[in-house]
Parts: sequence; C-alpha cells; structure tokens
Amino acid sequence: MHIQKTDNLGKDNYVVSSNKIYAVGKQDGTFKPMGHHILGEMSGIFAQPIKLSRGYEIAVDGKAAIANAYVFDDGESRFIYDKFEVAVNAADNQKVLAIEFSATEKKVAVEFKILLKIEGCWTADMVNFRDAATAVVAQNQSSVTVAHLKEEYYAKVFLAEDATIVVTQAGDAVEVKIKFELKDVFAIYISAASDADSINDNAIPDFAAQKIRRKELLKATELITDDEQFNEVFAGLKLNYDMLVQDIDGIGEGYTAGFPDFQWFFGCDTTYGIYGTLAVGQHDMTAKTLRLLKKLSWQENGNGRVIHEMSPWGVVYGKGNLQETSQFISAVYETYKWTADKVFLEEIFEFCVLGIAWIKEQAQGNSVCPKGNGIVEVAGIEGRLIDVAILTIDAYEHMEYLAEQMQRFELIEGYREDREALCAEVLDRFYNKEERFFGDIICSPHEAAASRDILVNSIKNTPTLSSAMEKYFDKVLENATGEWVALVLKNWVSILPYSKRFVPQHIKDEGLDQMLQPDFYNDYGMKISCMCNDKDDPVDDVYTLNKSMSINTGCLAEVFAANGQIDKAYELLKCLAESMYVDMPAAISEILPDDGCFMQFWSGYGIHHVFMKYIVGLTADAPNRSITIEPNLPVALNEIAIKNLQVGDCIIDITIKRKNGAVTVAVNKNSADYNIVVRC
Repeated sequence: MHIQKTDNLGKDNYVVSSNKIYAVGKQDGTFKPMGHHILGEMSGIFAQPIKLSRGYEIAVDGKAAIANAYVFDDGESRFIYDKFEVAVNAADNQKVLAIEFSATEKKVAVEFKILLKIEGCWTADMVNFRDAATAVVAQNQSSVTVAHLKEEYYAKVFLAEDATIVVTQAGDAVEVKIKFELKDVFAIYISAASDADSINDNAIPDFAAQKIRRKELLKATELITDDEQFNEVFAGLKLNYDMLVQDIDGIGEGYTAGFPDFQWFFGCDTTYGIYGTLAVGQHDMTAKTLRLLKKLSWQENGNGRVIHEMSPWGVVYGKGNLQETSQFISAVYETYKWTADKVFLEEIFEFCVLGIAWIKEQAQGNSVCPKGNGIVEVAGIEGRLIDVAILTIDAYEHMEYLAEQMQRFELIEGYREDREALCAEVLDRFYNKEERFFGDIICSPHEAAASRDILVNSIKNTPTLSSAMEKYFDKVLENATGEWVALVLKNWVSILPYSKRFVPQHIKDEGLDQMLQPDFYNDYGMKISCMCNDKDDPVDDVYTLNKSMSINTGCLAEVFAANGQIDKAYELLKCLAESMYVDMPAAISEILPDDGCFMQFWSGYGIHHVFMKYIVGLTADAPNRSITIEPNLPVALNEIAIKNLQVGDCIIDITIKRKNGAVTVAVNKNSADYNIVVRC
C-alpha cells in the first residue's frame, strides 16, 4: 500500500511502529508537542515503558529541512525533501528505529541532531520511577550510548559507517549531532535497552522479513469492489492493527488502543477492535490479546472483572467499567466462532464464568440490570445504563453457547433465564413510550434529580445541549410519579437495542425514523450525543458530545444494516472511509475527522466487521465447519470479490455480482469438509 500526500504536512501526524519501538511526529518530518496523557509529550521516540527522545531535526547547509511530501508505504514512512528522501521504519521484535537517507542529488551536506533524554511513559511517577539526567557512557566514531543515571535504561545512536559525531551534555539530556555528506545512502539507528549488555548490540535490522509479513497481512481478506476508496481503507486498517501491537516489557504483547495517547492495553477498545481483526484473518494476535487481557484482569481483580486500561508501567487505571466484562465474553465467543480454537476456549472459559457471575452480582433491588458505569464515563451518575443492559444480554446469550461447547450443561438454563429476564426489563423499563425511544438510563425520580446537575453542567456539553438537557430534566422531574424513569438523553449507546432480535420491529421502526433526523449527525458521522442539533456549537473539550467518533458511527451503520437499510449503512461506512485521507493516510481517527487518536484500534469495527457481516452477509461458524453467505449489496456496489478469507482452517474466495437485479455468489474453498451455505 503506497499513499503520498503533500498537503497539511506540518499539521498532520504519522507513526512508525513495531511491537517494540515507535516514533510519532508530523508529516513534514518535524516533531511538535502532541497529546494529553503527559501534556504535549506523546510525540517523539518511545520504547515502552520509556521515552528516548522528543524527536530529531534535520538540516541542510545549516538550514532546517522541511519535507514537502509524505509517503505511507506498508507501514514505513518516507519524507521527500528537495535533495533527498528519508525512510523511517521500526524493527519487528527489536527496540531499533531506522532512519535512512537517500540522495536524489549528488553530495548533499546533512546534519542530523537528536536530544536523548530517557523519561518514563505515562504513570511512571506512580511506580516511583526517579527523574534523573541522561548521560554518555560510551562513544566512538560510529555510536553514542547514553544511560539514565538512576534507573537501568539505556539509549543508543549508531551508524553503519563512521561519521563526524559531536556529543554535548545539554543540561539533563545529551545532544548528538551527526554530520555527513550524503552521496548515496546513509543510515542512522536509534535503539533502547534495559541492560548494558543488550545496548552493546549494533545489529542492523533486516526489514525484508517485515515487509513480506505486512504484505501477507494485506493479502488476507483482500477486498476488491467498485469503490476504490473503500478498498483502500479496508486494506489500510489491516496495517493499523499491526502497527498498534505493542510488546511491553513486564506486561505482554497485544493490540493497543491508539496513537498518540492510548498505546497500551484496554478492555473496551480491545473488545470492539477484535471484530475487525478476526474478519481480516489476524486470528493469532486476536487470541493472544484476549489471553493477555484475561491475565492482566485476573492479576488486578481476581474475580472475572475485566480491567479498563493498564499503563506501560503496569498501573491499572480503572478496574473495569461494567460493560467491559460483558464485551470480553462476547469477544471470546466471536473469536471461537471464527477460529474453533478449543485450547483458547478451555484456557479462558472459567474466567468468563466468573465474569458473568460478577456482572450479575452488580444488580440491586428489584432490577436485574447490573448497576455501574458503561462506556459513557460520567462520574456520579445514578441508575442503570442501556449499554450495560444490552451488552450483558449478549454476554448471557454467548455464555449459553460457550457453556454448551464446554459441556457445562448445568450453567445453560441459568444464563437463559437471566437473559430473558433482562430482555423483559429492557422492553418494560428502558423503552420510553412517550419519547418512542430507548432511555440511556433507568433510575428512580430521586436518582434522576441527583444526576441532573452533573449531566446538565458537563464540560463535554455544548451550550445548546446543556440548555436542551436542562429543559428536559425540568419536564421529567415535574412529571415523574412512578418507581422508574427512563431518561432519553440519546447518547450514542442508546442505539444498541435496535440491532437486537428481542426488540419488536415496530419499536425498531420508530427509533430508526428518529435516527434519520439531523440531530444524530454532524458533517462526518453520528454525533456522540443526539439530543438536539448542536453540531456547530464550539466546545473546547476534545471529547465534546457534538463530535462524531469512529466507533459510534460504525455501530449506527450496524443498526441500519441489521434492519435492512443497507444504503444508509454504507453511507455511514463511507463517512468513515473518507476520513482516511484527513490525517495519517490509511488511518481513521478516534474523533472524526482528525481529533483524539489519529490511529484508533476500534475504527475497523465498521469498515471490517459491519461490511463483512451485513453487506457480504458472512457468518463464521468454524466449530461446525460452516460458513454462511447472505449478501445485501448497497446501490453503490455491484460487485464484491474477497480473496483469502480465513474461517478456522479454511481459506475461501468469494465473488458476489449483481446484474439486472439478480445477485450471484461464487465460492472457492481449500477445505472440502467445510459447508458453504449461500442465500441470495
């Protein structure tokens, strides 16, 4: 995959990443302050859990060199300057970043300058990482090694050939200048280690194997349609997944949430994102990530509860929102359905049993809905939340299936009864007949009054939303007489029931009509809150509720697709696809079009999962060696070809064509005993 751009290079971001080291900067080749976890410090060069440098500078003839074009090439970044190019890559399984200069004119005098300062990544202060100077411990004509003076961490700059290296202690950092005459190719390597022996290795990475590996990732579930743009984003997100894999010392390896601010391990981000990775054949890393999440959660909670996030230093930041444990169970189910990996299921099933038991324990009073935070994290909110309810229903259903697979038949009836009771409560209490929509929260009138000011005055609200919410609460509290109030705030999670089988179609139809209204949208997708039309209100908070996100836009596409409105679903997927060109090529930002994390793991939920499940109409049932294909093509697509789709140990190719209104499906498979069911 090769994408070149020349616009907004000083504004737009890039990341070069392997599982061991990464660099985050701007597409003009510079490094500017970025991010909020450590304010302005999320750009630079990192080998988690440490940061090596805030970046480097390149000068030609004494003047700062600024790239005039940026190229994304299968995960490698290239920067095009007037007289030379610079390719930046990160080595698989090595803490080595390579910066390779190639001359486009003869004899270019270049100066490369980097300030090495070893610092701890986010939460280092919570594990008593001591701030100290970085100082030189070794130097010669081809390398400079520096060390943190209080902690056992090292960084190194080394070359494949000798050059003029000038080293200066600059306060608590080390400045390294390398001057060379670029005639052909000149490479600079930056490495990290946590012991002196490892840092003495000047091994130059061989990127050939990595390039081959990434091309193989692109070949898996290779999509060819009438829509070239969609083909491109479908391919690019496969590389995003791979670039988001981190192997952090002392923690483990798996998919992380996003660059630049969330490149560590999460509950909900993981369990949304794996629906995409499974669809594009990245089965091994999916299972590995879920195993890691189970291990980290067990270490922290010991009861099946899934953590929210763990920092690069192993600090758990949030023991787990309620819906994350339910989502984890469903992610295990989905992984098993795609892979038929019984060893994986055996390793993780008892943890799921404990998890669903913990969820059930959170129910209080005469409600069967667990009480606690969902994905919309607002401290102090009283009541039961719709996403917790819906995702718990999914978890009960999936535990019924998994218990049967594990021959734990004594569990099945209890899960079924709990699921049915919660379904009934959702329809009876969450559905607001007056508003003709599901409530975000069910609570007592007292709880509604207690939550009022928190919600009305949230910093994430626009002025228009705060005003609308204030009027809404005044009306609700004035008329609240019963035991339960269903608050219809229309945060994005309130759409989740509309793709579920237990919800009657007439209720779905009423909701779908509202989801077509302008209140639900800005120019880029579905807003986070859809209570009123406030899309043009200014708000400083990055997660303000009038913005759209990649995850909720993908989920709304799923709702429309599940209800047969495939053209509207594809329209929303196209909103996601068009964001691919706004910031880093081949990536979709967390906040559309270019805010939050510029590369986000769950952005593939819509592009990969919704497209494959509802447009291709593919259902994977690897345990029963069966695949169902029931296509539903939007008007915009008349032909879909998919090559190298993996379900279990079967690889299939699918061709779907529509001609004169008739749809045909052709399938080739490499495993004779897989049953392919086609419904057109």
